[in-house]
Amino acid sequence: MHANDGSTLLARTMDWHPFGATVLTLPQQYQWRSVVNPQRTLINPYQVLGVGYNIPNLHVDIADGINEYGLAMQKLTFNQPNNPNSTFKLQTQQHKIQLAPFEVVTWFLGNCQSIADVITQLPKIQLIPDSNQKHNVLGQTLHYALTDSTGQFINLIPQNGQLIAVDNPIGVVTNAPDLDKEITKLDQFLDLTVPPTHLNAIAGDNFNGKKTMPGGFTPSARFIRATILKEHAIVPINEQANLIETWHILNSVTVPKSRQRSDTYTLYRSAVDLQSRRLYFQPYDAVGISVYDFPQS
Repeated sequence: MHANDGSTLLARTMDWHPFGATVLTLPQQYQWRSVVNPQRTLINPYQVLGVGYNIPNLHVDIADGINEYGLAMQKLTFNQPNNPNSTFKLQTQQHKIQLAPFEVVTWFLGNCQSIADVITQLPKIQLIPDSNQKHNVLGQTLHYALTDSTGQFINLIPQNGQLIAVDNPIGVVTNAPDLDKEITKLDQFLDLTVPPTHLNAIAGDNFNGKKTMPGGFTPSARFIRATILKEHAIVPINEQANLIETWHILNSVTVPKSRQRSDTYTLYRSAVDLQSRRLYFQPYDAVGISVYDFPQS
């Protein structure tokens, strides 16, 4: 979500089984070892502010956050109904950096300044599966959403041990793996043949004859709902107004606890502002939003 003053928020709901997520800061030159190649020491040059948890006897695991240069990134589960190992090449390629899928955000935020930088680094990365549930709390296969100060928004998709960059013109992403199919569904709700008329929009303002947005908590329903509400939203004047408007949109896709569905729910909601480098965090049990800035050097 963009505001008139140039600020941009990347926001999310984290919907999963409980895993003790909290706000964390990784300092410059943070040293760590990947669980899939513990012989090699990795060093993150850049400072990172994000949400995640500290895995005992391993390293900090960032689920979403921002670095000191304004690169923001999130990881999301990625439905692979067939064989998840088809996502990976299991033989180690020595000339590449081996990462488990859950470590990707921690590495890229610590090593890249922009999306252009990320795309340059992609060939250096090899994904190796790690089935240890104590490490990989979001599942074995993940995909990723990224944006930076240019306003570009992309998804990273795993294919045969590589990460492939895909432009996302919608500015919304869910756990559903096929972005093109999700965008096609939007034609039932928005007039995508007409150019957008305002900031954050992707379509024209004529909604005559279009369906109303769906209910439910499937990835597709939530993708459509968030996109439509973003389309109808006012254009915020500044960062604070942007946070308020974005939080109301997140209200429409927040998953409450349920005694019948499963133990998954919206563990937390978070957002980072690319201009101020500020992080906003609201766990499920909190009414207010906590605000975090990078530590002063």
